[in-house]
Amino acid sequence: MTSAPTATTTAALPTALADAATAAGLTVLARAGWDPAERPGGPPNLPGFTASSFGPLFAHVADRCLTAFHGTAPAPPEDGRDTGLVLVSRLGDMATETAVTGSVDRGTKASPLLFYQSVPSAVLGVVSARWGLGGPVICISPAGDPWAEGLELAGLLAEDGSARDVLVVLVELGVDEGEPDSAEALLVRAAAAAPGAEGVAE
Repeated sequence: MTSAPTATTTAALPTALADAATAAGLTVLARAGWDPAERPGGPPNLPGFTASSFGPLFAHVADRCLTAFHGTAPAPPEDGRDTGLVLVSRLGDMATETAVTGSVDRGTKASPLLFYQSVPSAVLGVVSARWGLGGPVICISPAGDPWAEGLELAGLLAEDGSARDVLVVLVELGVDEGEPDSAEALLVRAAAAAPGAEGVAE
């Protein structure tokens, strides 16, 4: 977990994120992102995950975002039981896929952890357990705009009563040499039910 949260307003959100949240009928309660310059060695290690930064990145920004709104884990039961998780990634965990296929190609024994973490929802389960979240857990690979589709799904979950709050996390690993990994999380709630203040962990 990380720096203490500070207050912000919707004006602090990038226009594209604010517009996508508004279009989905959502208010942003908290926001957190990954800054490669903050930790040049990568995100903090996550027990049970190896050979890829995908799971640790998800957990890192998810923890920061939830901390910004709830403080320390777990979330209050009345909040946690109605919070869902949505992972958004166009390409998914390419590093784990590469590690598994590389072991197969070489005829060597792959770490059992690689098979566990090759299921995208594995890291969502870790975060859900840590924070006591009882809402739906969903992973999507959008063809269109990742934030627009992720927030639209969050809005549908709130609309049909599946969750009151939804943590939407966008994770993409760098594809080209020198391209940094990226990760950002938004905790959202249906606009009609949202409080007036927001938290942020940049």
